Amino acid sequence: MNGMEVCLLPKITLGGSDMVKGDLWHEIHSRYKLKEKKKEIARSLDLDVRTVRKILQQKEPQPYTRKNAGKNKLHPWQDYIRQRLAAVGYCARSIFEELQVMGYTGCYETVKKYVRPFRQEAHMEATVRFETPPGKQGQVDWGKCWTVVAGRKTRAHLFVFALGYSRRSFARATGDEKISTLIKCHEEAFDHFGGIPHEIVYDNPKTVVLGRDFEGCHIRWNAQFWDFCRYYGFRPLPHRPYRPQTKGKVESGIKYVKRFLRGKAFASLEHLNACVMEWITTIADQRIHGTTHRKPAELFLEEQGLLIDHRGKPPYTIQERAVRHVSRDCMVTFETNRYSVPFRYAGKQVEVQGDGEMLRIFHKSELIGVHPRCEGRYQNKVNGEHFIGIFRHQHLPPVCSSPLFPVPVEDDVEIRDLAFYEALAEGGAR
Repeated sequence: MNGMEVCLLPKITLGGSDMVKGDLWHEIHSRYKLKEKKKEIARSLDLDVRTVRKILQQKEPQPYTRKNAGKNKLHPWQDYIRQRLAAVGYCARSIFEELQVMGYTGCYETVKKYVRPFRQEAHMEATVRFETPPGKQGQVDWGKCWTVVAGRKTRAHLFVFALGYSRRSFARATGDEKISTLIKCHEEAFDHFGGIPHEIVYDNPKTVVLGRDFEGCHIRWNAQFWDFCRYYGFRPLPHRPYRPQTKGKVESGIKYVKRFLRGKAFASLEHLNACVMEWITTIADQRIHGTTHRKPAELFLEEQGLLIDHRGKPPYTIQERAVRHVSRDCMVTFETNRYSVPFRYAGKQVEVQGDGEMLRIFHKSELIGVHPRCEGRYQNKVNGEHFIGIFRHQHLPPVCSSPLFPVPVEDDVEIRDLAFYEALAEGGAR
């Protein structure tokens, strides 16, 4: 792959067929308002044009109702079943067990027979493909994959961003799915595409959505992620639970990337990402896509100019804040690592703020310490100047007295090199 060396590992038809749900009703009405012809709408959605005309005459989506085949033991529970089906994945056994607890005395076969057409109907809905115009939509999701990195079996987190119209994609392997990582991957994807789609569809992780109702009418967004979306000017869209087809394009993209990684070994995570991006640009973007029957790179030319231009916009600043208590050895713990502060703040509360590469420590809005952020875990960052004069202080606060820093009785104090205090602090951090 153009100089990128990758080590290959050894090989080790019942009811509901003509039913129109609310999503399709909104799609048809939206396209018609955008001056798209009825025949074109019908052709792209694989519908009869008469169906499209009928839907356009409806002022709101028409709910589906099954014909009443006569009352039986299950009849009193039918409304409950319809409300619970999606939540239990259309599993008749789960519904049957819930009904038994509630007093249902009928048999499992009756429940199974009642649930079957709804399950088949849901499966048929998944075959309806919604296409979006150029530049309008992107889809983002995480996947997980085991691979070999630096000779060790590693579980990589795969961030995948797919453009809805062209199917052009971006992928990045990371060590976690934190919001700081999510935002950084977004910005790398924006740079890769040269712009931002006007709306992006997401799953419902806590880094994006803190809470929502089933229909998505009331959504509680992660405050930092919402601020990130506003900063770049795109609209986030969480997909409806138990409906993975809403983001089917990126789901397919994740599977595609996993197939590339299968059976390979990489020198590092950076090497892995370099190989993935070279494969995307030279192979994935140049193949004939199975759905569009065109190359993603060619289709991208039609939407490139319609993306939101983010050039010249500074990267989004990720502010992480935490209140911490300064330990007796004048160290502050943040994300498993320890950072020094001036000794006079021992025993006091401080606020730690991180912005990616640097860490700043404040006490009552006063900046008292700045450190480069530790990249690993359980490390120490010590500034020797934070301990200058500690032995000259005769009246230290009781909370700061420590076997590590005894207060001398003598007035004459030996002046030592700063390296001595740094080594002393590192010893106390263990």
